[in-house]
Amino acid sequence: MKLQPESKKELLRIAGGTAFCTAIMWVLFAALHLVGWVKFDYTVVLGSLVGAAVAIGNFAGICFVVQKIIDEPDEKRRKATLQLSYNSRMLLQALWVVVAVAAPCFQPFASVLPLFFPRVTIYYLQITGKYKPLKTQQEHVDISVEDDPAPAAAPAADPADKGGET
Repeated sequence: MKLQPESKKELLRIAGGTAFCTAIMWVLFAALHLVGWVKFDYTVVLGSLVGAAVAIGNFAGICFVVQKIIDEPDEKRRKATLQLSYNSRMLLQALWVVVAVAAPCFQPFASVLPLFFPRVTIYYLQITGKYKPLKTQQEHVDISVEDDPAPAAAPAADPADKGGET
């Protein structure tokens, strides 16, 4: 299946943002390595590259599934396909987290952190105004309630009542 141009554009933006965040993470690891707080070696680079690939693959999975089900007429089948896709993608990410923590060839923090980079990229695009979700045209819905009781009439003032104490 080939991605539509709009999906491809969004996927490339997410991939670019994830790559940029990964590079920033490397710079931070290198700086912290210079002061002796963390170790910056191949485990950081390898873990972050695989983590970024999992994150980008997750977003690509969303693009492919949504594009695939868009023409599905049966709503139950659409929901089932989306749910299966979601569960599969979450399971894949959870599996990556387990492997990243358990395998000595990956630095755990540097391996898991890239999973959050697509979300960071989306937030950045929204804040800068470069990403605006499509707004659907909706009819104006009047939400006023017709059953509201009419305001109570003010009590009639007694002409002999001049106020004050009696």
